[in-house]
Amino acid sequence: MRTFKNILLVLSTGYILVYFSEHLFWARPRPDDSLGGWIGAWIAYSLMAFMLLSLVSWFRVKNIWGLFLAGAAFGWLGEGVVVQTAYEILPLSISFTGLAWHALITIWVGWYLLRKSFFASDPFSTLKLSAAIGLCYGVWAIAWWLDPDGGIATLQEFAGFSLVTTLLVMVAYWLANWSASEPFQPRRWVTVAISALFVLYFFFVTVPAAPWALAILPVLLGLVYLGLRPYLRNAMEGSLIDELKGQIPLWKILSLLALPGAGILFYGLALSLDLQWRTNWLLYLITTPLGFILFSLSLYKSLRNKPAP
Repeated sequence: MRTFKNILLVLSTGYILVYFSEHLFWARPRPDDSLGGWIGAWIAYSLMAFMLLSLVSWFRVKNIWGLFLAGAAFGWLGEGVVVQTAYEILPLSISFTGLAWHALITIWVGWYLLRKSFFASDPFSTLKLSAAIGLCYGVWAIAWWLDPDGGIATLQEFAGFSLVTTLLVMVAYWLANWSASEPFQPRRWVTVAISALFVLYFFFVTVPAAPWALAILPVLLGLVYLGLRPYLRNAMEGSLIDELKGQIPLWKILSLLALPGAGILFYGLALSLDLQWRTNWLLYLITTPLGFILFSLSLYKSLRNKPAP
């Protein structure tokens, strides 16, 4: 049963990550979207989810600063290995999107804050957070109207895309919570095999496409390891994976519908007013430096203020 629940935890976490990293990012159905493409993205993100969960579990991460470091590793695996966007506009591309979107939005907000809201005493905690995320999602979505690679999705297309992907992530959150009842303890050979896949992909795909990766990525991941080591030395057993579980009231799962709801309302309003806002630049200007700041702060807190034994 533990092995089954561990697999389910990885797969459900993988969809949560693909929802925040891909579906909310692209914010519309694209011409080249297909069921096969969605499944492929889910598998890729599930492999990265395995690495994220392994880091959080192995280093006994119990606070948001250690989680940001693990999230940075997740972001750089995605943007610095699977695709090579981390090397396109150096040094800014080191933060956006590995830190500024993946670590900050996907991990801190999507994987941690939303799940934590499920267990808060405030019955409207998830509703309020989901509505806030949904409003930001709608504001971000209209940036694609002015992008050369974007386009204006109709309100029906945007609403259908948002609702379908959110209904799936609601199931993923429930499954992640249920499967977290067993400790995440993957077999060593599985960890070695998945790690080897990333290493082989890095050397045979990433480096030929972006030779600078050979000098940059090991340094970035080395900083993550340096920051996570104090948690391994000093922390008690357990991690955030063990803490983010419990009985989730049904209305809190249903409250996630406020996310697409708020996004659809803003998107419809923007269409009616024919807004022409480059909202992506606002996000870039805020989150790109914030990603660097939070990563530096996470390293500082780990190395200077070591976790208590």
